[in-house]
Amino acid sequence: MESPIPAVDDLVTALRDDDHVAQNALDRLGHLPTLTVRQILEQSGPLREAVVARLAHPHRTWQRRAAGAVVGLARSSPALASRLTDATRSDDGRLRWGAAWTLGQLDEPPALLWPAVREAMSLPDGDQRWAAARLACTLARHHAEVAVALGEAAGTGTTVLRRMALYCLRDLDAARARPLARAAIADADAGVRLAALAILGRAADPGDAPIVLPLLDNDPDEGVRRATAATLGRLGPPSQAARAALRRAMNAADPSLRRAARTTLATPSADD
Repeated sequence: MESPIPAVDDLVTALRDDDHVAQNALDRLGHLPTLTVRQILEQSGPLREAVVARLAHPHRTWQRRAAGAVVGLARSSPALASRLTDATRSDDGRLRWGAAWTLGQLDEPPALLWPAVREAMSLPDGDQRWAAARLACTLARHHAEVAVALGEAAGTGTTVLRRMALYCLRDLDAARARPLARAAIADADAGVRLAALAILGRAADPGDAPIVLPLLDNDPDEGVRRATAATLGRLGPPSQAARAALRRAMNAADPSLRRAARTTLATPSADD
């Protein structure tokens, strides 16, 4: 038996109620026949507003639950999808991200999500940054202009954005991102240098070894030195200079660096 069609006014009231009641209302909407959902959402602006407002929830768990329900509704209702698009330009940052994430789950997410996604990639919340980075990769696979924008962000964005954009480029096509990574090796931020090493390690081009090697002795950050030792093992047989630097690293105070250097030297390609 099909679920009875709830009154629109009752749905709007429920969506403005406490979290459990509101989420239940979203779930009820999602279980209605597609044509019914389209009809009531297309006809009721207040209902669309109440649905979209759930995506601005300050708690991540409820925001994600709402997004999971709303994306199905957006597939049924062009009017709701249009309202979500408008919400990506809202004055409310939580709503901008919630709307962008929701639209990003569509089969062909639109390129216009990029500004909201770019913004989220710089946020203090690490989980949100990585979610935005995954969505950025999805957009880049669908839209060449977003891939270009990621490259620009990797070179000219804020420190956090540069770092996240480089990780996106690693996952998209590390070999093509090598020139950006080679430039980022000299970045003032250790996190950006780590992201650059991640690209070069994934691309595994022996030609990058000479620019990576100096970091092993000279980088002020222990994490970068550890990553350098590991990356050298992915760039082909270490040169004589690299083997010497790795042996020096085996005497470092940092036990993790010693292990990384030992592991790289123990690989067959590193044998004398």
